[in-house]
Amino acid sequence: GYNVLLVSPQTDSNLQPIMEQAKAANVPVVNVNDAVIPQAEHYVGNVQRDNGVRVAKWFIKNRPDGGKVAIVEGQAGVYAAVQRTDGFKTTITEAGKFEVVASVPGNWDRQTSYDAATNILQQHPDLIGFYANNDGMALGIVEAVKAAGLQDKVAVFGTDGISDAYASIRAGELTGTVDSFPVLTGEVALESALRLVAGQKLPRVVATPQALITKDNADRYSGAGDAVRKALLEDAAAGN
Repeated sequence: GYNVLLVSPQTDSNLQPIMEQAKAANVPVVNVNDAVIPQAEHYVGNVQRDNGVRVAKWFIKNRPDGGKVAIVEGQAGVYAAVQRTDGFKTTITEAGKFEVVASVPGNWDRQTSYDAATNILQQHPDLIGFYANNDGMALGIVEAVKAAGLQDKVAVFGTDGISDAYASIRAGELTGTVDSFPVLTGEVALESALRLVAGQKLPRVVATPQALITKDNADRYSGAGDAVRKALLEDAAAGN
């Protein structure tokens, strides 16, 4: 048998049978990032809504005149997609100078997102930016923006901080991403599991750090583990 389970669900309900078995066996479950299982006793991961909030704040600061923006969402109904979209849409709309002209599903798929972005750009050639719920979709959007010849006018942001996103940022194509540092999240999740096995009580939610990545700071957050931890601790001390 097992003393504790760490799970990273794709949706809020796809691991329901495992949750029922764990509860029957009195085995605690640590829900690690992405979707949120209501029955899980503990959640370790980033605050999903904050992904979208951070990107919206970039637009508010760096595009002070406002303009039209669009969102390419992940899978419909998935907690992470819903929260990321809401964080971006609410924050940027409240700024008063931006209009969200489209919010369409990309279903975590690069080609679907390319097609969606192509249609949006045809309908709104004066668009100033996209926010995608993950980096794979954002990279598809980048290709659509390039095909339309609008890479100097349209900013594109993703979420997750995958290596291909960092490479695209350094190449001057993808504007940015929000890195949730999955390796660090996994370390914190394992530490939480060990503490639970040892009988320690933990809060329901253990929030892990994230950071908005652009060409200006990509190197700061892409080094070895200790260097990244140092950068994140500096961010925390500065209130970022």
